Amino acid sequence: MKIKNSVQSISPDISVILMCFGILIACPVRIFQMLKNIDPVTGFFDDYSNFTIIILYAILGLASFLILLLTFLSGRIPAAVAPKGRRIPLGISSIVFAATLFYDAIYNYIPRSQETATIVQNAHSLSTIHHVHSFFAFLSCCYFIVFSISYMTGKSFHKKLKILSLAPLVWAIMRVLERITVIISIVRVSELLLELCAFVFLMLFFMTFARVVSEVNSKGSMWSVISCGAVSTLFLLTYSIPRLMLMLTGNSDSLVNGYPVNFADIGCALFIIIFVVTTLRCGYAVEDVEKMNEEIKAAQAESENEKTPGEDEIPVVHDQSKNTNTEE
Repeated sequence: MKIKNSVQSISPDISVILMCFGILIACPVRIFQMLKNIDPVTGFFDDYSNFTIIILYAILGLASFLILLLTFLSGRIPAAVAPKGRRIPLGISSIVFAATLFYDAIYNYIPRSQETATIVQNAHSLSTIHHVHSFFAFLSCCYFIVFSISYMTGKSFHKKLKILSLAPLVWAIMRVLERITVIISIVRVSELLLELCAFVFLMLFFMTFARVVSEVNSKGSMWSVISCGAVSTLFLLTYSIPRLMLMLTGNSDSLVNGYPVNFADIGCALFIIIFVVTTLRCGYAVEDVEKMNEEIKAAQAESENEKTPGEDEIPVVHDQSKNTNTEE
């Protein structure tokens, strides 16, 4: 019995609704925690019995589970084909993401002292990871510039960059490696836990995203783009919005050492939201794509079956000059 995409009554829009619902509840809770219950030097909770800890993790866990489950069951998921034509909002979000990636690449090349909360196994290894992170942030920036041009002009230039489409995936992997080099309790430092959760799902998103936009082995994978994109955005904004709000309101001293505002995370979340919404609104039904593919195959088969003179049937041309018999 088929379970995936089996429930027609479930709309994939539920993933975006649940994501927004989770962010609206989790962000105020997170801001309260950072102001009242988190040590900015160590990142540890001051009071582990505080009820907001259970509320935050319960909301994030429940929203993530429901997004993954309901998107998997939804029978109205668009075909795994990227939107085509001019999509100005998608083009704008792509160039914004590219700009934040460029900033991220430059920032990781700037020498900076180790924060007091950061204890690493090998400083040299971490420095190498920072440089690889910067390199792939720059490559990702280049890819999303081309991606933006594609949707600004309506021409699919990005499809020629299939290898480069994997750069955002490696960028996300480097972000994970940077964090796991820290010798510290993931459970006790909630900023670290939230970032790791965000980038685990972000890796899954970019892996499937590359397949869809490059049209390589992408059949049936759009549910993963939508669900993993929504879950990663949920975690990205849950820790990014509070950091940004604290910075803008003059409470930067409440930010945990080693976990500053990362504008690339905000740019990434914006891009994912626009890409998912554009796909849900302008995507293609699975049945339409399958019908289109069948028509293309039928047309190709018909053209191959057509016989041209000079191949299977060679017309006989009689030389009339030799057909004149002379009697002697």
